[in-house]
Amino acid sequence: MVVVLVLLAAPVVAVALSWGSWGWAAAAGAVAVLEYATLRHSQRFSARVWRSAPIGRRQSNERAIESLYVVAALAGVALFARAVLVAV
Repeated sequence: MVVVLVLLAAPVVAVALSWGSWGWAAAAGAVAVLEYATLRHSQRFSARVWRSAPIGRRQSNERAIESLYVVAALAGVALFARAVLVAV
């Protein structure tokens, strides 16, 4: 759970570091919102489905949500790295 929070914090910190550059700050904010939304949906969906679904069975909707989360997390880390490099 700590890794998830760190990944979620990366675009939020990138917003703060990119505050003067509105385009980059808006992109980091959008990534943070997308990451948070997909994370919450994925956890809620998993908690409900995994109790009733047989092991090994996954729905394509859940895979799509998790894939979108991974893309958002990678984008958040990239925006954080960019913001740190520009700030230094």
